[in-house]
Amino acid sequence: MPVIDKAQIRRMLVITLSNIGDIILTTPVIRTLSKEFPGSRIDVMVGPNGKDIFDKDPRIFKLVVYDKRISITEKRRLQLKLRKLKYDLVADLRNTVFPFFLAPKYRTSPIQSFPKEIVHKKERHLYRLFSFGIEDLNERSYIHITKEDEYYVDDLLKTNAVTGPVVVVSPGAKSHLKRWTIEGFAEVCDGLIGECAASIVFAGTGPDDKEIALSVARKMKNKCHDFVGKTNIRQLASLLKRSNLLISNDSAPMHLGCAVGTKVLAIFGPTDPRKYGPTGEFDAVINKKLFCSPCEVAACKYGHECMKLISADEVLDRAKMMIEGYE
Repeated sequence: MPVIDKAQIRRMLVITLSNIGDIILTTPVIRTLSKEFPGSRIDVMVGPNGKDIFDKDPRIFKLVVYDKRISITEKRRLQLKLRKLKYDLVADLRNTVFPFFLAPKYRTSPIQSFPKEIVHKKERHLYRLFSFGIEDLNERSYIHITKEDEYYVDDLLKTNAVTGPVVVVSPGAKSHLKRWTIEGFAEVCDGLIGECAASIVFAGTGPDDKEIALSVARKMKNKCHDFVGKTNIRQLASLLKRSNLLISNDSAPMHLGCAVGTKVLAIFGPTDPRKYGPTGEFDAVINKKLFCSPCEVAACKYGHECMKLISADEVLDRAKMMIEGYE
């Protein structure tokens, strides 16, 4: 483990990930670095999808939006531009070649082994900082929400007459294998409206989320609110922050809910909640422990039973327990 003179660290670069949910799991690294190296500048390299997460964050001095689809010439030009900034420390969370070209004083290793007790992706991202002599690795995810974002969501809720308890439902996911059934979501939403007088608000971040939310709404007997496409990432975080519960598949909104401290009820199938699950004290996961699950593969051989066997009754019962006291 190198001995780092913190006073000599003036500029740092964090190379984060591409997908929104994955990016949110890297935000504890930025928060930790800002505390360990106060007064130092932190630049962040992020994919286009994650720009909204950081572009208003006061911790970030410079935001580098990197599209991996750019040409080799453009990549080389970017490398030369960043090299001129003379970074003292680079935390590369996606194992790129950038640290080799930038030649910082300190960088994370591209070959990283983890203690067996460190399983969750958030904790693994943080553990990369251990090689810098940083031992306090307990930060949670976060997202900076501006006053303008708060005002926008205030107006959105008021205009649509959304009253509590507010339950945000995110029935989409990037992979169709991570999605619970349309019928299941519809039954749970109707149950929460009928038994808890809840306001159901649909939300999402993916390109397919609008149609998925509409499919659930068509199956419902009661009125709901569809906010898919009406918020950016920070505004969605603001909405979640003032909600009583989020019901979600393994998806970006689930990680956003964790970042703002919302109670999260997550529905898992092929992915492993030990690696990707919600991390809040009062969060819950519903999944089926089958011989094949979690498989973490891109195609299912057995008819998607890990999701189909999850009943609406068990999700509804857990959701009612989690919003109890907010009626």
